[in-house]
Amino acid sequence: MSSFMLRRVANAHVIQVTRAVAQVMVFLALATVLVVAPAEALIELKAGYSQHTTSPGGLNDAFPSNPKISQMQTLSFDVMGNVPLMPVGLGVRHETFKRSETAGAFGSTIDWSRTSILVNKRLIDTLVYVGPIATVGVASDFKYRSSANGVTTDYKTESQFTATVGVEAGAKLLLVRLGAEVGYLYAPMGELKTSAGVPVTDAGGSKVTFDLSGPYVRVVAGFGF
Repeated sequence: MSSFMLRRVANAHVIQVTRAVAQVMVFLALATVLVVAPAEALIELKAGYSQHTTSPGGLNDAFPSNPKISQMQTLSFDVMGNVPLMPVGLGVRHETFKRSETAGAFGSTIDWSRTSILVNKRLIDTLVYVGPIATVGVASDFKYRSSANGVTTDYKTESQFTATVGVEAGAKLLLVRLGAEVGYLYAPMGELKTSAGVPVTDAGGSKVTFDLSGPYVRVVAGFGF
């Protein structure tokens, strides 16, 4: 075999060895991440979907021809910080509540945005986590739309004080967080008003107020860093 052919064989062998070494290094890097990734992240970003059961009697009674609201669906986004040596985690949650019901020519639609301070306490915080979680509302924007025979009317109100208390649990898969939350929403609302700010009254002349309080179930997914 000529020296040229020997050099080609040697170069090909070197290339194969280099590729094999690179593959081993990548595998070791991934294995290191699997082993040393911290169970407790400093920052968690999580999106959620929840189902709320509610019975806003004052709202439903004020519009007897419209379909009743008894549930709300929510999309949420959490930013949670876990500072070492702090007894609890602190963060912010933003939620968008929506529900639309139709019955013939009549319709009812709820559109509510809520921003709150988020607090949790992980009683177990390893590869799984379990603990209480609560929120206190700091901003709220509620709208109700009534539809009748193609004519829509918008209403608004201000929440007096809103809060949630519940229990969360989930699993940590490297940077990924998967979990669920079960709790209760406390949400008494203020006077219902037209978009022009005129209070809505019922058949007896009393101003309409209502309550969106009720239990909820939330599933969440996100990342921890």
